[in-house]
Amino acid sequence: MLLTVDIGNTNVVMGLMPQRGQLASHIRFPTDKRRTVEEFMESFEALVAMQHFDFSSVDGAIVSSVVPELTDSVVASVHAMAGKDPMVVRHDMNLGFSIDMDTPERLGADMIADAAGAVNDYDGALAIYDMGTATTCSVVSADKVYMGSIIMPGVVISQDALTAKASQLPFIKFEQPKRLVGRETVDCMRSGMVYGNAAIIDGLTARIADELGEPVTAVVTGGVSKLIVPACRGAAVHDPDLLLKGLWDLHELNSVSA
Repeated sequence: MLLTVDIGNTNVVMGLMPQRGQLASHIRFPTDKRRTVEEFMESFEALVAMQHFDFSSVDGAIVSSVVPELTDSVVASVHAMAGKDPMVVRHDMNLGFSIDMDTPERLGADMIADAAGAVNDYDGALAIYDMGTATTCSVVSADKVYMGSIIMPGVVISQDALTAKASQLPFIKFEQPKRLVGRETVDCMRSGMVYGNAAIIDGLTARIADELGEPVTAVVTGGVSKLIVPACRGAAVHDPDLLLKGLWDLHELNSVSA
């Protein structure tokens, strides 16, 4: 059983994975950079008791973090509760692909994990979209070279900013719009969220294909991606478990090479 911890900008998610990409159970709580190791352990213990989270079957652990202030605290908490020293996703571990960037050490662990999962499941050049706090697009060539990325405000951040700055626009739930061209304010905003982001995926993927000079497969994961992908005109694969599969793959690769 693999223990995975994904420290994101919005939430920390800890899960037990009996096989690649599948969580047997998980717990989630908001990211708080002010928490100490002791506070993390208290939170873990409370959630574990509530969720009947069982560490007894854990034989390995891996942590993905995009919040450096919390990484050491979470690693210490995992060690204390599971009795395992978790791997921490890094650019210089065995990835299953190479990185050709000017500053590979600054590449987000979530983007590394996404790419690790994608290169095992999809052939050819890839544009990997992760729609979380930020929307990121990782570009991987057909010969498994991570060439670079595109980072933009996430769907939720963009929607929150729009509501905060435009007095007459309300907070809305993320739902499918009734039509492309809305006929009342809420549906107009939903259309902008869904079709606007679908157009971003379509447009960026086409431009990436032009730049690489070869076809590119769009793989989409994270957040509200399940609403966005059906609205895409181009072929886009929805893979909600991509990061989890990548964590499994990274753990397997580095357990063998350790």
